[in-house]
Formats: sequence, structure tokens, C-alpha cells
Amino acid sequence: MSPISPRGAAWLAAVLIAFSPLYAGAAEIVHVVGKGQTLGRIAKRYRVSVDALREANSLRAGERIHPGLSLVIPEKGKEGDAARKAAELGKKGKRGAPRAVPDEKGDAAFPRRPVRRGVVRLVRGTERLEVQTLTRRGHLAPAALAGFSRILRFYPTGATLAMDARLAALVGQVSDHFHGQPLHVVSGFRPYSPVQYTAHSNHNVGRAMDFSVEGVPNTVVRDFCRTFRNAGVGYYPNSSFVHLDVRAAKAYWIDYSHPGEAPHYDSPTSQGTADESAGDVEPHAGVTEPSMPAPEAPPPPAPAATPGSPETR
Repeated sequence: MSPISPRGAAWLAAVLIAFSPLYAGAAEIVHVVGKGQTLGRIAKRYRVSVDALREANSLRAGERIHPGLSLVIPEKGKEGDAARKAAELGKKGKRGAPRAVPDEKGDAAFPRRPVRRGVVRLVRGTERLEVQTLTRRGHLAPAALAGFSRILRFYPTGATLAMDARLAALVGQVSDHFHGQPLHVVSGFRPYSPVQYTAHSNHNVGRAMDFSVEGVPNTVVRDFCRTFRNAGVGYYPNSSFVHLDVRAAKAYWIDYSHPGEAPHYDSPTSQGTADESAGDVEPHAGVTEPSMPAPEAPPPPAPAATPGSPETR
């Protein structure tokens, strides 16, 4: 068979886009879920397994899909490597730097990156930190805590607190899952303030972090963090970060407030489990490096405010 001409290739691409609910990149196919479609039907259509389809899209067993959702279709014959294919939905730009490819909703897709297991790359303003948080066996590397705690300090004053070891380990797992993409820190340790919206925040005791993953939609980061046991996950659609904390039970909430506003939770249940409001986050955190005074000890815990008072709005 003679090779297809450039003109014929362009015509074929136009036909595929016009008559198929998917678009293809250099090495991957993305299917846009239609009304009434199930994972089973989609998997059968592309002759891949349902498990491979779940793995490629970080879907939990039993998790439902909805019309308009974009699903990465794993390559046939390489279904065991589906997670890598999902993380590589993107193209390299100049000098090997990753270039995010927007999907039909405007979210950035996964860029390509080499995997260095256990190594976390944290970015905060002009500050950069690359630290080995996990050993090859997946355990926390104790030496990582000092650097981890410093970059998660309270930016306005430079106050530091030793961050929770389990939080550092979970952040290492997040980094590994997204193939070492830089994690942009928005907030870490925050001393207690009588005007904070949540009277008892894990940020006050070094057990919480607000962040985003470069090139990955916050919805995808959120969904992966929700797979952790005994962790709190907050989603802020009108802000730039996902909240992750460690606690004694699983928790999840959505806060629709904008930066600097009082919380606007999706339900009364969320109000009871939320660890912070978007309005609690220090303004311009990590954007401009402040002058750094000598680290100071955190202030003594203040008495909890009475529920319903202005301090706990």
C-alpha cells in the first residue's frame, strides 16, 4: 500500500474530527464521554480493558463518569503502562521543556516528565526546593523534613514549625503519581489567628498544605488526594489550589468563595469538616519573597472561639 499523501492525511484528520467524539495526539487518543455511555462500552469500543481505562484516568472502582468527561484511551498492548500514558498526554516544547496541551474544557493536560521516584520539586515564588522525601521502599526520608518545613513556613513573618512527617510522605506520593511535576506551594504552616474562619486548622499545627501541580488540573489533583486514608481534602473552584491535610478520619469539602472572602461551602457537612476558608490563606503567598527575619517560635495556642461567633463564620 502506498503511503498516504499530506493532502490525504489532512482530509482524513478532518473527517475524524467531524464524525468522532475523540481527538488524537502524537501517541494518545482522548475520548469525550457521550450521553448514556459507560466505561464498559467505551472499553469495548477501543478494545481495551475496563481496568486499563480506569488506571489511565485515575478512576476508582465504582466511580461514575459523566457526559463531557475526557478519557485517555490506553494503547492496545501497553495497557499495563496506562498510568504513564495518561501522565504523558502532552508534547515537549523547546529545549525539552514540557508544553501543556489544553483539552476541550481549557484544562491543562499532563505534560511529559522523567520519573524520579520519591523526589519532590517544590516551588514557592522565586524559591525552589528539590528534596528526596521517600526512600526506594516508600518510607519517609527523615532528612527531608528540614527543607520541607522551611519552604512551608509562614511567609509574612518567616515563622517556621516542623511539618508533620505523614504530610510530607503524602506529598511525596502526590509527586510520584504525577511523575515529578513541580508542586507550587500556596500555603503551609500558619500561626493561629483569632480572626481565622476555622477555629482549629491543621495549618496551625503543621499538618496541612495548599498547593497545585504544574500542568495538572486541580480537579485531577483533588481526586487523587481523595484516595488517601485519614486525610482531609478541600477543593476551591474559585482559587488556585487544592488543600491536603492529615487527620484521624477521611474528610472532603468544597468552598466556592474567592480569595479574601468568607467561606461558601457546598453543604452543612462541608462546613463541619472544612479545615480552612480561601479567606484564611495569607495574601499573595509565595508571589513575592519577603525579607526573612530570624525564625521565631509559633505563638501559644489561643482559646477556641465560640461556634457561631464572628471568628468562626
